[in-house]
Amino acid sequence: AVFGITSNVGLVCMEWYLYGSEFCSCDFYCFQMEKALANMALKSVETAMAATMEQKQLNVVSPRPSPSSALKGVSQSLLERIRTKEAKKIQATMTRSPAQAERLHMMRRLPEIARILRNVFVAEKKAALNITVACNRMVDSYRSSMPLGDMEKHLRLLADTVPDWLSIHIIRKDVYLKLNKNVELVTVVEKIEKKIKEEEKA
Repeated sequence: AVFGITSNVGLVCMEWYLYGSEFCSCDFYCFQMEKALANMALKSVETAMAATMEQKQLNVVSPRPSPSSALKGVSQSLLERIRTKEAKKIQATMTRSPAQAERLHMMRRLPEIARILRNVFVAEKKAALNITVACNRMVDSYRSSMPLGDMEKHLRLLADTVPDWLSIHIIRKDVYLKLNKNVELVTVVEKIEKKIKEEEKA
């Protein structure tokens, strides 16, 4: 449109030159007009090109960082140790029998069960507790629902894991639990966690 206006102005000036008497003033006026319009046209083109380039830059999606960039700075030896450890865990999980998996799952509950059992003994103020009574108290205090039979299995496993702290005694066909008060609970939990790590590696 700008170039069309420039052509029209030139045509008008030519007509004035042919038929008018003030050629010099008209010619100068037309020259100035054409120059101004040409500058406007050039500026419009430059503005349009700049806008187009800006839009293209906005449309360019910045590349996502590669996964390796997140590990930048981590030593290769450390990465290899982590990979080896994870591979061993996966292999142990795949080769573990259902019975071993269930035993390990139960052992992971033992630290919490040991804490609750100690609180039960403190509340009852007895040196020994009937296993049925202890199971009932434990089920009431445990964070999730657990049948009495399953709680008894956990207590027997606890006695097998830390026999120096929890022992089982049979008196007249009744089963009793007894705690060794000389062993600290912190020590008991540490032994359980050590046993869990051994079971995981097996």
